[in-house]
Amino acid sequence: MVRSWTGIGLIAFVAISFGCGKVETTHGTAPRNTAVPTEKSVALPDEFPRDVPVLKNATVKVAMSQGGRMIVHLYTSSSIGDAAKFYNSEFKRGGWNVENTSTTSELYSATAKKGATQCGVTISKEGNLTLVRLAVSQAGT
Repeated sequence: MVRSWTGIGLIAFVAISFGCGKVETTHGTAPRNTAVPTEKSVALPDEFPRDVPVLKNATVKVAMSQGGRMIVHLYTSSSIGDAAKFYNSEFKRGGWNVENTSTTSELYSATAKKGATQCGVTISKEGNLTLVRLAVSQAGT
């Protein structure tokens, strides 16, 4: 029963994030508020932009796309602070314009833009791991 509520919550989150519409592709899901084994992973969508930074020691657990928009959930044993440093550094190194950032001890969020691509990243604790949420969209979608 918990898993079905998690699925409903995830669908609602996607609908709110993308506006109403059908989710075209779901590559994997993980139950909320549980430790996710790091050895099992799903693949990033083929259309995932190669210039969007992906934390090296993270496991992809959710990858969904709708048109030119994608949501990816990564789980890592890195701290929120270390993951935030990675994204700040990699966005700048990759030529991204970091437009907004917010940092607390429990949450990091940033929005970065490069050309027509926008990437929102949110990093928080999830059980004993760190969850990195990437929301990627193309201008006009």
